[in-house]
Amino acid sequence: MSGGVYYRCYTPMKALAEKYGGEFDITINNTYKFTDVEKDDIGKNFDIVWIHNCLFTSSFQDEVWKMIIYCKKQYGTKFILDIDDYWDYHKNHPAREACVFNMFPEKMMMNFKLFDYVTTTTEYFKNIIKDYFPEDKIFVFENAISSNDEQFSIKKNKSDKLRLGITGGSSHTEDIKQLLEFPKYLNDKQLDEIELVFCGYDTNNADKVTIDENGKIVGKEKLDEKDNWWVQTENKFKSEVKHYKRIESKDIMKGEFGKIYEDIDVLLVPLTNNKFNRCKSELKFIEAGFTNTAVISSKVIPYSNFGVNEEDCLFVKEATPQAWAKAIKKILREKDLFYKIRDINSLRVKYSRNLEDITKKRFEFLKKII
Repeated sequence: MSGGVYYRCYTPMKALAEKYGGEFDITINNTYKFTDVEKDDIGKNFDIVWIHNCLFTSSFQDEVWKMIIYCKKQYGTKFILDIDDYWDYHKNHPAREACVFNMFPEKMMMNFKLFDYVTTTTEYFKNIIKDYFPEDKIFVFENAISSNDEQFSIKKNKSDKLRLGITGGSSHTEDIKQLLEFPKYLNDKQLDEIELVFCGYDTNNADKVTIDENGKIVGKEKLDEKDNWWVQTENKFKSEVKHYKRIESKDIMKGEFGKIYEDIDVLLVPLTNNKFNRCKSELKFIEAGFTNTAVISSKVIPYSNFGVNEEDCLFVKEATPQAWAKAIKKILREKDLFYKIRDINSLRVKYSRNLEDITKKRFEFLKKII
């Protein structure tokens, strides 16, 4: 399962089952093939079905839609669509071609016709969705982390460097470009005070994927280094800093992902200002808060709708390496500011983005629509 499924499906439903097990009988399943037998099983056994994103490739999308229509007609089943990403990827998104090929924007319009309710991550995204779906049937449940989630209850490894972390996955290639060459604007002393920690993507296992006309994967081959943007980026960073560390991808479902923050003191969160990114959530602030990590981020939505500059974060106003270097030099120079933004964000997200409270909101929503 991806991080999106972990935050939007697995942990929320697990928390509902644990806290309100007497009210609901909850099943978490991502293995349905939607055969005729399964369609009847779904209709007979579930009053409400919550589906994450509901954008699929090939004929599987049709099978999901047939299941929804059948269960609504035969059993009166209610369907909830949860969306945590904008459905039309921007032109520089690595998966833009797949988005267009699989007609994700058109498929999402069909989803809006079939589902009874939509849930999402932020008020900003809700305001985008309401142009396509009745506003009174859209509900915001913010991304959250449980105080009992051990992978985010970490203890920092010791270091004499200020460790700057980059945790973006493959969808953030365009965003991370604005960090390239920031070390050029630091002097030797400043370069000696930092360690750059690059994580979240496994360059050793990057594949070039070939798909057929139905969107089915028919072949994979290891990317040549000259075609692998991540390898090139890593080599660039390594050539510019004195102290460098790579942390390979970690599996969030195995309780490993949060542990990457054991080696990060300051999380660098670059984001290009486009519609796709503005529809994201403040999840990086939340992960940082639960792991006692300071945040330097781009001053763009969703982060600018959440953070307060020099209170719980440092904002970078321009998407340039010079601007990022300026913020890094400030945090090196002002230790009290580092502790301040780290601790205030930690207190804030543990109070406002704890899964226990968001679970109560989901409970009240479900009771309302039953």
